[in-house]
Amino acid sequence: MIKFRLPILTAGLLASICLAGAKTNQLYTETKTTIEKWAETESLVSKESNEWKAEKAILEDLVRMLEQEKEALDAKIAETKDSATESDKKRAGLLEQKDELDAAGNVVKSSLKEMESGIRELVPYLPTNYTDSITPILRQLPKADQETKLSFAVRLRNIVGILSQANKFDNTITLESETREFADGGSKQVNTLYFGFGLAYFADTAGENAGFGYPTAEGWKWEETPEHSEAVLDLLSMYQKGKQAEFVSLPVAIN
Repeated sequence: MIKFRLPILTAGLLASICLAGAKTNQLYTETKTTIEKWAETESLVSKESNEWKAEKAILEDLVRMLEQEKEALDAKIAETKDSATESDKKRAGLLEQKDELDAAGNVVKSSLKEMESGIRELVPYLPTNYTDSITPILRQLPKADQETKLSFAVRLRNIVGILSQANKFDNTITLESETREFADGGSKQVNTLYFGFGLAYFADTAGENAGFGYPTAEGWKWEETPEHSEAVLDLLSMYQKGKQAEFVSLPVAIN
């Protein structure tokens, strides 16, 4: 009996060992596969993590850049609002000035003819040498009760030009070389010293003829006073700084 059991047991043991080996191989294979998948998964996770960190850094930089742009844009918007407010104030101020200028312009327009009339009345009081220098402007003055095509700006410019030049001449002493006709029918070159539009003295270089003049509504009136030739020549010399200043006796006319 014993002789027959040993082979049977051996065969069973071998069968068990083979079965266990097969299970072990299967377990090994499954474990290996599991470990490989786990390693693959870990590798993918690590790769994804690294990529995410890189993308996160990029996104953070982008966020900072956008925040900086937002701050700059907010500053520009605030600046624009301030500029707009300041522009509105300037615009309001300019409009106010325009209204004031328009009102002043209307006042000037209403008195423009009166000013032109006043200049026409002033012309005879101006010396000939002065009126000759402003003849082009005087010709543009419309005659009394005559319509003109000149614009308001041109008419006003002419008035201001005449008055400013007249004021300048009236506040200075001017020496002019002129040709003057005398009572005997002759004419000579004389030097005339104008004290603005108030009074003037003249004499020729030889001192043979002398006199003075003053403005009237009909124009400048000239009177010959040859007895004052020496005094007038002294006056001219003192003006030209060729002689020391001193008192001289000269006729005066008040009109």
